[in-house]
Amino acid sequence: MKDLKTKVIVLTMMLCFVLVGTASAAEGIKVNVDGSALNMDVAPVMQEGRVLVPFRFIAENLGGIVSWDAGSQTVKIVTADKNVSLPVGQTTATVNGTAQTLDVPATVVDGRTLVPVRFVAESLGADVSWDDATQTVNVKYFSGITGTLKVGGSTTVLPVAQASADALMKLSPGLSVTVTGGGSGVGTSGAKDGTLNIGMQSSDLKQEDKAAGLVPVSVGRDAIVVIVNKANTVEALTREQIKKIFSGEIKNWQDVGGKNAAIVLHTREAGSGTLDGFNSLIMKKEAEIDAIAEPHASNPLVKQAVANDENAIGFLSLGHLDTSVKGIVAEGVVASEANAATGQYPFVRNLWLSTKGTPSGQAAKFINFVRSVKGQQILASEDFIPLR
Repeated sequence: MKDLKTKVIVLTMMLCFVLVGTASAAEGIKVNVDGSALNMDVAPVMQEGRVLVPFRFIAENLGGIVSWDAGSQTVKIVTADKNVSLPVGQTTATVNGTAQTLDVPATVVDGRTLVPVRFVAESLGADVSWDDATQTVNVKYFSGITGTLKVGGSTTVLPVAQASADALMKLSPGLSVTVTGGGSGVGTSGAKDGTLNIGMQSSDLKQEDKAAGLVPVSVGRDAIVVIVNKANTVEALTREQIKKIFSGEIKNWQDVGGKNAAIVLHTREAGSGTLDGFNSLIMKKEAEIDAIAEPHASNPLVKQAVANDENAIGFLSLGHLDTSVKGIVAEGVVASEANAATGQYPFVRNLWLSTKGTPSGQAAKFINFVRSVKGQQILASEDFIPLR
């Protein structure tokens, strides 16, 4: 009996050593990204001297959009400039189509997929170091950037780009980013002719722009909202009614359930991404906006004009909607971020940052910052719809 107990104890100890050698909880180990602690819901795991963390936490903080292919048991991470495929249990991964060898494979622990933090961070272009004294993995990606960037275009994307530029320059004092507006058309032409490093668009690039070498990267989504004055009794309109109002076929509010008063039209200037979005989502080449509509150079100017005229109607980006005007219920759906994110709201478009050729260097890092957790928090704070 004594011999049996001894054997059980020995086997138990052996099993513990095996488990520790395979994947042991690395209590006390921390991961910092650009000086900020990475708060994870699963503790890092140490495997053969390498720190493994939940793959979403490290990738998304570096601007990656993460997906999981259950069939091939593969983690996929896409940034503006990198495409990484990391099969679970294998020591070979691919980065932009090139095979790379890992010291330790990605693994599944308690139902969570964990990946080696050094490999993932370095494959996405980050610098990684280990501080033995504090047991900390330090990842440096958005800090220490130097040089200049010129970003311009869509006034819809502008507040997100400016706030992101401010945050990035705080992390990297040696970086200077200039952000200007002018509309999506300006962003497209500037990116093509090289006067801008990054163009901002709130409408999809045309095929000829892509053929000219422009590469668009999605940074979020936006919804087009038709607005009226707060005193207007009209609450809801169909797409067909909106189209007829802006084309001039419906000229009086009483024809759509309002009072007997002439409708005053407000629109955006030529080259505006918001205008392009309105035309593609609502007018759909079935009609054109009436020439009597007053054009404005920005979303705030449209909003101000409608707020000051009881009989006015206009349209703007969901990110600019506030209590100074009333958003029209479109096709029976309230204009809200939640409804736009689920696809219920009908008038939704993508927001883009584009470069001449595949993004690289500072431009890639800027775009990846906008796509990162911090950048997407900025985007959400402007009432746009995050990628995740």
